[in-house]
Amino acid sequence: MERTPHFVQTDGRPVFTGHGTGELRCRCGESVLVRGYDPKNFLAVDFQCSVCGVIVTTPGLSALAQPPSAVVPLDRSADAPPEGAAIPAGRVLAGREELDRLMHIYTPSGPASDLTTLSEGWLDAIDADYDRLTGGLLATHLDVVATAEAAKPLSGLAKHKLAWASHTLRAALRDPDFDCIRTDAGSVATTLASAFRYFLDCWSHHPLFAEMAAAAADTGFSLHGTSLFAAAKCLSDSGNRVAFLPSRDGSGRVREFAIAMGPNDRLACVLDSIAAYEWPSGRTSWVFEELRALVLERLLASKARINQKRPGMIVLSPSPTGETLEQPLVDAIFTAFHSHGRRYRHVSAMSVILPKIAPTPERNTVRFGYSFLPVANPKHVSVAVRVGDKPTLTA
Repeated sequence: MERTPHFVQTDGRPVFTGHGTGELRCRCGESVLVRGYDPKNFLAVDFQCSVCGVIVTTPGLSALAQPPSAVVPLDRSADAPPEGAAIPAGRVLAGREELDRLMHIYTPSGPASDLTTLSEGWLDAIDADYDRLTGGLLATHLDVVATAEAAKPLSGLAKHKLAWASHTLRAALRDPDFDCIRTDAGSVATTLASAFRYFLDCWSHHPLFAEMAAAAADTGFSLHGTSLFAAAKCLSDSGNRVAFLPSRDGSGRVREFAIAMGPNDRLACVLDSIAAYEWPSGRTSWVFEELRALVLERLLASKARINQKRPGMIVLSPSPTGETLEQPLVDAIFTAFHSHGRRYRHVSAMSVILPKIAPTPERNTVRFGYSFLPVANPKHVSVAVRVGDKPTLTA
């Protein structure tokens, strides 16, 4: 049975007039369905020709193209709009099925559970994904880590972060009294491996995943390397429309994303890594004025990526670090915005993102999630990013 079209042409005149330079014609050659046709404005839309009755379907979104911001979803109602109806600039009409497809591939998924159970099989799966995403370098990286650890404990962490986590956890699992969060090294290794698994669970279906993974792999799949994508997941879960941006420098790396703020506006989101308090070599105590100075320093340093011509949000990644730093750092951001927000009015917000593990009654099982804490700049021109009302630990 032939499907119901979205629009039916009732006479020989175009159904729509757009802003493009082409025409959408029926295959019969007797009618123009859209004058001023631009494929970007009509995604998988069915028109029925008034002359021959054939249904003409416009293409869906092409591979790796960015999803549009201002979309009008269309049901198959066989509507007959006013002949020659104008399409506003930037407006996109899309079939409901096409929108469902785009939502499926561009919206993050999530883990089935926030529980992580450490086992040899779980590590085998992580190692297999690591090897695949690094082009077969797992064995080499594990050898480098093992050599470094034999010479000096914890030195392998600086070589290859996730490979160090796998090496550390496999050794720990051989201990019959193993507890994955009993030691700092075990906690950090568990967090690194869990964050990598979370990254894959959320984004491996995305058209740009290869570029995301390449960027994370450059950091050894460190917590800094995966936190950008965790922040995008948190903002998406809060109702924001998130879009990753292909590399502008041809590097094949995704290093930022954007939030759609309207038909033609996007708010850039960039990650800034903080090393001053990072385990194991960073400072273990903090002074509030030092934190405030650190926030102001990062605001100033961000101007190359976030500025008046390109406003946006800065996401601070201080992990792995002590939990006691989290709220003081948020307070320092609030204080910095209160005193200097007007100077940095191009920054809509600054956020702190931290991966978290929480113990369970089982020694080899933890709960994993992210703490994402945005602080809006009250001096920004318009603060419209949804931050949601989720608890601090979210899966």
